[in-house]
Amino acid sequence: MVSGIGLLLLSAVAGYWVLERSATHPKKNLKRVGQAVGWFVILVSILGVACKVYGLASGKGAYCPSGSRCPFSSKMPAASPVSK
Repeated sequence: MVSGIGLLLLSAVAGYWVLERSATHPKKNLKRVGQAVGWFVILVSILGVACKVYGLASGKGAYCPSGSRCPFSSKMPAASPVSK
């Protein structure tokens, strides 16, 4: 898929799997931790998808403060003039 959105959606599925597995766990504390981790993974994945879609739709892409080529974007930084 485009710009890693597929990986984010796959991680949301993994979070749902953790959520489902923790629901049937007999230990209460482990069940609660598993549900918290599952919801956290799902929420972060969905927020990541939303940010990626917004970046692609707005044409901004990914932001790299260092000015180097960003691994999350296909855009190259503007070339600086070579001094002689």
